[in-house]
Amino acid sequence: MSYDLMFVPKSDDQSWDEALAAAEQDDNSGRPSPEVWASLVAAARQVLGEVSVSDSESSYELDHSPTGIQLSYYAREADITVPYWYSGERARAIVSSIYQLASAVEKATGFPGYDPQVDLPVTEATDRPELAVDSFDQVAASFAERGITSPSNAS
Repeated sequence: MSYDLMFVPKSDDQSWDEALAAAEQDDNSGRPSPEVWASLVAAARQVLGEVSVSDSESSYELDHSPTGIQLSYYAREADITVPYWYSGERARAIVSSIYQLASAVEKATGFPGYDPQVDLPVTEATDRPELAVDSFDQVAASFAERGITSPSNAS
């Protein structure tokens, strides 16, 4: 279970539901831009520190092991994911990091971002980080109630 941010092509006359549905139907074939990827890796290292990178014929991915933040980049979409391991101030720091990284993804790819957990474009969600932090807190509480151990509720 992860907190996800999605970046897809979207026209002004499309709703987010329409843009995401169109992206789902897109075969997303082709090689993503190596220049854009280099920009994303540089931005991620500025925000997160050292990251590991990997690539395949159709995608690039970076991982930040200390936080679990991952960025995947395809020809016509990108995604940021982070596990729901955090609550409180640690969640606030993670949210700040993923929204900073999201800004770099939007700038480098030209794809607007969407935060489905708070049902807002990333540009608006960034101005209301408490909504995302609340989502992390709710999931951490749910994990704890069910006896599921994560770094946020481990003793």
